[in-house]
Amino acid sequence: MSSKLNNMKMIFVDIDGTLYNNKKQITEYTKSILDKLKEREIYVVLCTGRTNSSVWDLSKEINASKYVIGDNGASVYDYKAEKPIFESTINYKEIKFIWDYCEKNNIEILLNSKGMRYGNSIAVSAENIQKKKIDNIEELKNKKIYQVVLDSATNEQSKEIQKLLEAQDNIWIVNQGNSSVRNVYFFDINNKGIDKGIGINHLIEELGIKKEDTICFGDGVNDYAMFKQCGVSVAMGNAKEELKEIADYTTLTNNEDGVAKFIDKYILNKEE
Repeated sequence: MSSKLNNMKMIFVDIDGTLYNNKKQITEYTKSILDKLKEREIYVVLCTGRTNSSVWDLSKEINASKYVIGDNGASVYDYKAEKPIFESTINYKEIKFIWDYCEKNNIEILLNSKGMRYGNSIAVSAENIQKKKIDNIEELKNKKIYQVVLDSATNEQSKEIQKLLEAQDNIWIVNQGNSSVRNVYFFDINNKGIDKGIGINHLIEELGIKKEDTICFGDGVNDYAMFKQCGVSVAMGNAKEELKEIADYTTLTNNEDGVAKFIDKYILNKEE
């Protein structure tokens, strides 16, 4: 195992399929390992496609750092200081375009803002965050929206949505796939070029941490940018094959405490 693992200063961890097991739990063993990282003054940063504010409580629960990266990199926040470090908000013109399409085609749309998730349906989220149904997109004209999420009902709708979004100049699909939480096909939409890697870059620049002193763990396609931005990348045993192909290392699955066991063996104990 490479000696470059000996001097890690910041660890970026995806949540679903990575830190969480399939029961959406973080084991006591994993929590104990994360506590040891804090004792060593190594930052643990949750880096997720979930809304930024929805992971603050989770970050506190596992004794991680005060920094979180949410909305697939569109929002980077110091929740203790209540200070945004980086924000990428989607223009109202793009939001209205997507909203009108969803209303016409009976598609659920979710709009992520700080501390609130808006949508055209009451059941707008499985995340632990305040939710509000809106009937008129004009209500959000002056709101900061970091990410838009679409849930499509059919395969045909998914194909049409993908074609529609790929034709846009200012927004892009940062992540897509079948949601195990909501049992639908979803699209995460950010400003073009905004991804987890961009969020990470802004945070390490803010804190003066070198890329080579960072490591990340992930399992999904949206973790690709995170893997490219960090000094060391570790794919979960349950990760997509295309992610494993670019990873520096592969660990055990999310159901086997893959993150914690890798950290315990190669970072805390610094095994060569």
